[in-house]
Amino acid sequence: MTDGTEKRKRTVAKRPSSKPRGPRADRLDEARSDHDAVALLRAQLEEKVGELTESNRQLKRKIFDLYTVFEISRNFNAVLKYQSLLDTFIFTCLGQVGALKGAIFLNAENHPQAFSLVKSKGSGSFPKPQQAFRENSRLVEYVTRLNRPVLVTDLVNDLATAEDLEILHHFHSGIVVPLIYQTRIIGLFAMSDKISGREFQLDDIEFLSILGNQIAVAIENARLYEAEKMATTALREAQQQLLQTERLAALGQMSASIAHEVNNPLGIIKNYLLLVRRTIQESPQSLGHLGVVEQEIDRIAAIVRQLLEFHRPKPMVMDPVDLVGVINDVLSFMGRLLESAGVEVIRDYQGESFVVMGSADSLKQVFLNLLINARDAMPDGGKVTIRVRRVQEHVLTEVADTGPGVSPDVASHIFEPFFTTKEVGKGTGLGLSVCYGIIKSHNGSITFRNLNPGCCFEISLPAAQKD
Repeated sequence: MTDGTEKRKRTVAKRPSSKPRGPRADRLDEARSDHDAVALLRAQLEEKVGELTESNRQLKRKIFDLYTVFEISRNFNAVLKYQSLLDTFIFTCLGQVGALKGAIFLNAENHPQAFSLVKSKGSGSFPKPQQAFRENSRLVEYVTRLNRPVLVTDLVNDLATAEDLEILHHFHSGIVVPLIYQTRIIGLFAMSDKISGREFQLDDIEFLSILGNQIAVAIENARLYEAEKMATTALREAQQQLLQTERLAALGQMSASIAHEVNNPLGIIKNYLLLVRRTIQESPQSLGHLGVVEQEIDRIAAIVRQLLEFHRPKPMVMDPVDLVGVINDVLSFMGRLLESAGVEVIRDYQGESFVVMGSADSLKQVFLNLLINARDAMPDGGKVTIRVRRVQEHVLTEVADTGPGVSPDVASHIFEPFFTTKEVGKGTGLGLSVCYGIIKSHNGSITFRNLNPGCCFEISLPAAQKD
C-alpha cells in the first residue's frame, strides 16, 4: 500500500500545475516582446541611417566632383597654351584622386600611329620617350570601346603586349584613362596607385572619366589654336615677303632707268680720259692720278651694271669663296676710313679658313655696307667685332658694333628698301636691302639684333662641301 501511495504521489508531481498565471507574468511577457521589437526596430533604423549616411557622402562627393569638373572645364577652355593645359590636368587629377604620379601619352608628329609620353608629373620612374602605346593595339582598342578608366591590373592580365607592359609597370596598381574626342581616341592618361594605398573607388573612376573627356576637348582646342596661330604667322610672313618683293620690283625698275642715264656720261668720260692719257705721257705723277680716276670710274661702272642686273637678274656664278679673304679685302679697303673715324676693328677668325659657295664681289658689297653703317653709327669712335665660325653645315659671320643700336619700333623695317634712320642726304635706305637680296641669292640668311650696347648683324651661309 505504501508503494502504491508513492506512485500516486510521483504521478501527481509530474502533472503540470493547473494554477492560473497572474497579471504580472503577462506584463513581463509583453515587456519582453516590446523590448525585442524596439531592438529590432533600432537595428533596422541604424542600418537605414548608415545607408543614408553613405548615400549622403557619395552624393556630396559627386557634387564636389561635378563642381570641380565644372571649374576645371572652365579653366581648360580659358587655357590655350598646350603645355600649361597638360600641367593643369595632371596636377588636378593627382590632387583629386591622391595618386603618386601621372603621365599623358599623345600622338607625336614623328609617330602619328602611336601614343608617346608628352608630359609627366609626380615621384618615381616614368617610361622612356621612345616607348609608346600602339594606336591599333588590343589594349587601346579595348579602352576606346569601353570609354571608361580601366585598372592597370585588368589590362596587364589579358590585353597588354610586351611593349605595353614595359610602360604599365611604372603605374603598378594604377589606372588608365582614355582621352576620347568625339568618337576618336587622341591619347591615354596613366596614374599610379594612391598615396593612401587604397583602391580606386567608383567615385574616382567617374571623376576621371568626366575629366578625361573634358581634357580631350581642351587638347584639341589648344592644338587647333596652335595650328591657327602658326598659319597666321606664316600668312603674315608671306604678306611681308610679298610686300618686300613688290618694293624690290619697284626699286629694280627705278635702278634700271637710273643706270641707263648714268651709263652714257660714264662712257663719254672714259673716252676723254683715254685722250688725256695720250697728252700727258711725260708726267708720271699725272698718270698716277689719272689711273686713280679711271679706277673709280670703273667702280662706278660696276655699280651701274649691278643696278641693271638688279632689274634683270642673271644667274649668279657660285664658286668656292674664302669668306675670311673677302672680309680681309674689304677691311684693307676700309681700313683708313675706319681708323680716321676712331673705329677699332677686332677680328675673331685669325688663322682659319671658312669656304662658302658664292660670288666674292657680291659678298664684298655686303660687308662693305655693314662696315659703312657701323662707322656711321659711331661718329665718336668705337669698336667693330667681326666673328666667323662654323656651325654644323653653315658658316656664321657676326658684325657687331658698340653704337647706340636701333630702337625696337624700327628694327623690323631695317631691311626694307628706302628705309633709313640717317639724316637727310646721308643715306638712301638701300644698303641693307641690297645686302638682304644678296644673302638670299646665296641661299643664306641675314638677321639683326640689338646688343647692350650696340647692334649685331648675323649672316648664315651654307658651307662649301668638301670633295
